[in-house]
Order: sequence, then C-alpha cells, then structure tokens
Amino acid sequence: MKLSSRADYAAKAMLELSINPDRPVTLAYLARLEDISISYLEQIFAQLRKHGLVKSVRGPGGGYVLNKPLSDISIGDVVSAIDNPGGKTTENTATDETHQLWNQLSKMVYHYLDTVSLEDIHRAKDNDSVHQAA
Repeated sequence: MKLSSRADYAAKAMLELSINPDRPVTLAYLARLEDISISYLEQIFAQLRKHGLVKSVRGPGGGYVLNKPLSDISIGDVVSAIDNPGGKTTENTATDETHQLWNQLSKMVYHYLDTVSLEDIHRAKDNDSVHQAA
C-alpha cells in the first residue's frame, strides 16, 4: 500500500473542486491554499486528468472542474490515480507472512477508500455541522 503526500494533496484538491462542482478552480488558488508549488500540482492534475477525474476549462475564469458527479468519484479513485497509476492492487510474490499480511491490509484499505465518495464526505460534513449546532 502506497499512500503519499501527493495522494493527500490530490484528495484535498478534489474536495476543494467538489465544493462548487461547476465553478473552475485554478491551480494558483489551490497552490496558495495548500502552500505547495504550482508545478507540483500540475503533476498531480495531469494524473487526475489522465484518469478522467477532472477536466480543464480554458479561457478567462478557467481552471479545473470535476469530470464526474460527486457520487461517482471515490477517494480510492483519487489515491489510485496518484499512487498506483497502473491499478489499485499490487501483487507481491513474497511468501513471507508479514508481507502477505500487509498486502491483505492494503487491499482492505483500498476497498474501503473505494466505498467513500466525495458526496459521502460532504454529506458527513453537513451532518456534523447539524449535530454541532444542536
């Protein structure tokens, strides 16, 4: 299992795009928000675009928008696009029991991340806000 800072930044960026899914967000804005370089974000967004998760909008007011509905983009999709571009599962031929245990755990984590959509995160956040206000 490979979860990197790149995947973390990608997930945060996707959540930012999902706040107003029809309004393009610039990489310059995201770079300021996360305090990272635009070139680093360009690499991340190249992978997200390659996997069909975002699309670019050209012209004044351009930037990036989600390429699918919130319910159709899982955190697993984002992590897989960034950390494991070839696919979600990696097969390790090692027979060591520890390696097998970590491989199984990795598969379980990816499976869970596949079940959590951007929409689920917004719904959970809205529910938390309602509960805190009560």
